[in-house]
Amino acid sequence: MICKNILLAYQLENYENIRFLKFIYSHPKFWIFGGNRQNIVWTKKAILIAILTMFIFISKIISISFFMFPDWNLLIRLVSYSLVFLALPVYMIFANLLLWPIDRYLKNKILKRAKAKLASLKNLKIIGITWSYGKTSQKEILETILSGKFKVLSTSGNKNTPLWVSEAILGELDETYDIFIVEMWAYQKWDIKELCDLVNPEIWILTWITLQHLERFWSLENIIQAKFELPESIGENWLLILDTTNENIASGLKSRKSKLKCQNIIELRNPKNVSYLDNLWGIGFDYDNRKFTTKLLAEHSANQIITAYEIAKYLKMENSLIIEAIQKITFTPHRLELIYNPNSNLYVIDDSYNGNFERVKSTVKLLKNINNHRKLYLSPGLVELWLESDKIHLEIWKMLANVIDKALLIENSQTKMIEKWLLESGFNKANIIHYSSTISAHNDLSNIINSWDVIVFQNDLTDNYF
Repeated sequence: MICKNILLAYQLENYENIRFLKFIYSHPKFWIFGGNRQNIVWTKKAILIAILTMFIFISKIISISFFMFPDWNLLIRLVSYSLVFLALPVYMIFANLLLWPIDRYLKNKILKRAKAKLASLKNLKIIGITWSYGKTSQKEILETILSGKFKVLSTSGNKNTPLWVSEAILGELDETYDIFIVEMWAYQKWDIKELCDLVNPEIWILTWITLQHLERFWSLENIIQAKFELPESIGENWLLILDTTNENIASGLKSRKSKLKCQNIIELRNPKNVSYLDNLWGIGFDYDNRKFTTKLLAEHSANQIITAYEIAKYLKMENSLIIEAIQKITFTPHRLELIYNPNSNLYVIDDSYNGNFERVKSTVKLLKNINNHRKLYLSPGLVELWLESDKIHLEIWKMLANVIDKALLIENSQTKMIEKWLLESGFNKANIIHYSSTISAHNDLSNIINSWDVIVFQNDLTDNYF
């Protein structure tokens, strides 16, 4: 059980050794109790790491018991056993390193098969999506619109690593599809380049760059550099969609334009006259001399629809089909997803997969435009902001203090500072409620909510952030 819990932490940290060691040795309870919500995924890699780790552990115990200094007294032996036990995470890393050549060989074999299959699908158009946030919702919006004319396959959920993409290629993609939409991850520089080499899309989307995963990238410039691996890798006849209204993309384009081979670049414009419809019915906006409405709630959703609209036009999709498809766009689960409970007349805005500052600002704008409802905000805060964490959280909670009625805080290392900032902004302390976990907060909601309340669930963190 303890080995399983430690391995779960390793998996949640994406097998990143330093982050894993930092977490597991600072959270001793995790060794015994594990996570509250996440369960380990028993991949072949996880199974092999577990087996090899236990082999190393048992070998050490046997060695101490029978072969190393048999005249040691009991106290020394107990200390030695304890040290071996405490070294379990280190053994796990060592096991992973031993397995790395096999892991790399098998991974390269899968990637090679996926790349060969893509090369055989001569008529397939591939679209790549990357930016700091909103990749999954953009992918689903684009798939909905393009499906009005084409047969479209997209990568599932937020499965956006080379192996997950290869799984979709080998298991689902065939010659009947017209378009393949690929969401691309990036936790460090060169991640996107690996995916570029695999799928080589002819249409690229890069719209928003912000301080997402700053703790992993170390600087905004490194994030920009990682995201621009995408446009720098494409040929001159491909299409590149850039939202240069985002200052980080504008600066990245300015400094790298000489490196870009692509000649077809669409620089997006902001929509005009964005408005919030009454009773949480969505938003309306103007673009390209047309009026649009959607059930999506956030202002940034208009930009995502515009991106898909421009790609549909590029692919010569008829305007009537585009407009019809836009009306079919629905919420992406856990991303500003509106859920109405008719029994309690409760409005839930599920934004639990949002861990981004810019998205929080969109949520604040939305809440400002909701009238005649009490507004509750459930959140543990944001993560991976590194040295910018205090500055960004201060700005977030000062904004929220002016628009929400109750703050429901999931306790972690940031909670005391969040409460301090709320109180400094004039928020009533009686309207701040602390919970030890998301589960305990959800269990208590029936004692807090009233009819016609609006409650936002923001950023449901995985267990390795508590």
